[in-house]
Amino acid sequence: MATTSFRNRVRSRRPDVVAGAETHEFKRKLALALRALRKEKQLTQKDIEARSTLTQPMISRLEAPTGGLPNWDTVMRYVQACDGHMLLGFSGSEFDETAFVSAPSAASDDVVSAVAV
Repeated sequence: MATTSFRNRVRSRRPDVVAGAETHEFKRKLALALRALRKEKQLTQKDIEARSTLTQPMISRLEAPTGGLPNWDTVMRYVQACDGHMLLGFSGSEFDETAFVSAPSAASDDVVSAVAV
């Protein structure tokens, strides 16, 4: 009986698969953060479409946990259409994304979601 899992064997033999999985994990976190922002603002995808130059299918792809990473301009237009704000930070040390997310409350200035890479 094998002691290593299939996933670990793939990771050791195919570093390109590992790199792809890391990209997918970032895309998933970004998509969930964008969707959380939209829902926090009680908006629909159609509302975002009406407030921006983004189409509803583009918005759906942005909120999908799989697929390619969107360009920076597209993310900014989405956040602006939600009347949201975005924080970008760089550090030589690892970020703890949970430290940026406050408990849900009635205040609209709370951080809805954070994405650390």
